[in-house]
Amino acid sequence: MKVQETTIRRMRKYEAEQAIKDLQKRSYEIVSPLMEKKREGKRFGAQEYKRVAFIEHTMSSVWMAKLRRVVE
Repeated sequence: MKVQETTIRRMRKYEAEQAIKDLQKRSYEIVSPLMEKKREGKRFGAQEYKRVAFIEHTMSSVWMAKLRRVVE
């Protein structure tokens, strides 16, 4: 017996839900449920005299889930 683990990473929630449904049809089971992971950052840019200056805060998020199946 062998266990295959798969991690789903999608930018949009409906895409992640569809990927989970497709994998469940192929006998995968959910190990960790669908969760949104958020990340914050800062963006910098060059100004006059080649100085680096803060421009804006950036935020991004990704939807993640972990699935597995047992292969004989």
